Amino acid sequence: MFSKDFLFEVKGKEIRVCNNWIRGIKLYVDGDFKDQDKTLFAFSDKTLLSANLGDGIILEIVPVSTAFTVEMDAYLREGQTRTLIYSSYQRLSLKEKRIAGDLAQSS
Repeated sequence: MFSKDFLFEVKGKEIRVCNNWIRGIKLYVDGDFKDQDKTLFAFSDKTLLSANLGDGIILEIVPVSTAFTVEMDAYLREGQTRTLIYSSYQRLSLKEKRIAGDLAQSS
């Protein structure tokens, strides 16, 4: 009742973000626990969870609180480049979809 899961794939890895009002949010990569945060309110553009995917690529999870729900954005960071690869509430541009698709297929 008070939890919501977000599932997506990138770089051949299954990503699962579990958000629970009581236990906070947890990040899993291919079923392995990677990170957790118990912040009560998430503010836009602040990375609360992250995981190293290898090859210098970091997955960053940015929860976004709205009045009655929490949504998620996911970015891949490689050096100084940060690319949106998943959003639970907004549409990705065609360019972002292509980048996410290319990244999901490469490993």
